[in-house]
Amino acid sequence: MYDPPTTSIPLLTAANGKKSMRLAGQYGDGLVTDPLSWLQHKSEWREAARAAGKNPDQMPVLVEQYVVVGDRHAADQAAEFWRFGPRAFKTLYNVRSPTEIQQKADAGTPLPEVQKSWAIGTDPAVHIDKMRQLFDSGVSIVNVHSGQPDQARVIDFFAQRVLPAFKQPA
Repeated sequence: MYDPPTTSIPLLTAANGKKSMRLAGQYGDGLVTDPLSWLQHKSEWREAARAAGKNPDQMPVLVEQYVVVGDRHAADQAAEFWRFGPRAFKTLYNVRSPTEIQQKADAGTPLPEVQKSWAIGTDPAVHIDKMRQLFDSGVSIVNVHSGQPDQARVIDFFAQRVLPAFKQPA
């Protein structure tokens, strides 16, 4: 229980803007980010990692991908819970009151902006395509984030209809 690990534990650094992506590449052992930040700023992260003597191709990249297994109505319901997301690290990060955060998010973030990079639908191809795009862009880990209340539906859907498309042969 008190023995140190036999190998070093990688520290993945969270980032979502140009400057923070550079810092994450320079100091971290991997990255945690969102799909839009990854696509917009992955070059900054990769260049900073290389400049620090690291190989970004060997570093884990975790992207949190929001999904909704359902129709537009289900997506709108889910987006209400996560309305603060698109502005959380830009304008809401220093707001101390959760009530004020929610009020500002409700007033300033339309639902389509919240859902901009989400995979939405009951067709497995929608979700498979989104995951493939992320993996093809250099992401190594996709954290599937379900914003909807019916978590069992999402877990069953992904287990039965999405994840089998990514299983590696034994």
